[in-house]
Amino acid sequence: MKTVSVVMCTYNGSRYLREQLDSLMSQTYPLHELIVQDDGSTDGTVAIAEEYQQRYPEANITVFRNSRQLGFNRNFFDACSKASGELIACCDQDDIWSERKIEILARAMEENALVFHNSVLFNSQGTLGKLHTRQLPAYPSSLSALLMPQSFGHQIMFRKEVLGLIKPFLTLNLSYDYFIYTASRSLGRIRYINEPLVRWRRHDNAATFSGKKRQESKLDGYIRAVKALSLKKNRETTRKYFTLCVRLHFADKDTHKAALFMSRGSLWNILKTCYLCLRHRKELVTDKSGIIQCLRAFFIPLYFIRDYGCYILKD
Repeated sequence: MKTVSVVMCTYNGSRYLREQLDSLMSQTYPLHELIVQDDGSTDGTVAIAEEYQQRYPEANITVFRNSRQLGFNRNFFDACSKASGELIACCDQDDIWSERKIEILARAMEENALVFHNSVLFNSQGTLGKLHTRQLPAYPSSLSALLMPQSFGHQIMFRKEVLGLIKPFLTLNLSYDYFIYTASRSLGRIRYINEPLVRWRRHDNAATFSGKKRQESKLDGYIRAVKALSLKKNRETTRKYFTLCVRLHFADKDTHKAALFMSRGSLWNILKTCYLCLRHRKELVTDKSGIIQCLRAFFIPLYFIRDYGCYILKD
């Protein structure tokens, strides 16, 4: 039985923290440890975590308080680096986990580097539906993992060996979950479990998803993707991000080429990545065929600039 470390980062989360901690304490798979790292809360968050630390000694809960604020991404990177389990699962402070989440993911890990799952979104008004409404590949390709990171932090469990790959990047304000997902694929396979294992609480001010989907036609989406090429900040953020990805050393030559092309940042190199994606369309766009499959595949690098280039790497 593999040992599992759960890593939770907190900040002023007292309102919902007990629900999340209760779901962790109800897991059918034993916790090796629960690391709670607080980033300067001014409410009762730390007191609640310490209460559970005393109440559940068998869960091996350790509570850390940052001496200075690290921010969301750096806090998770730093907290993960303290984990001692063979497998590491990231955890938000305000969700509710299925009691079999750790058990299901740990059993699915096998020789994979990372596993992730579907989730159910909800807010104060009720259930919003599943996070992944389209069927994702059971084993995403390395090119897909590079250009279409699919997982949020609450979904992932990964091998401790991945920490060795991300160690040089721990001080960066880098989307920790996407980067761990991509780095894991450079180490080995990623497996997707199409089962909702977390109730993922969404807030109106969420940085990544509010539960309100943009209503637009497919054509509008393509047009916005092309227009993203004129967004200098998005282009530069994307270029810097792929400069980091080049250092991951993907075994697949085309994945390495894509990272290299995108790291150069010129329009010509972006278009070369588009053409490369077109060649790999069957592994990148698995739910469509024909001209739609070709279009979606070709536009993947532009979608990255449009959707991820505004936040995936910050100063």
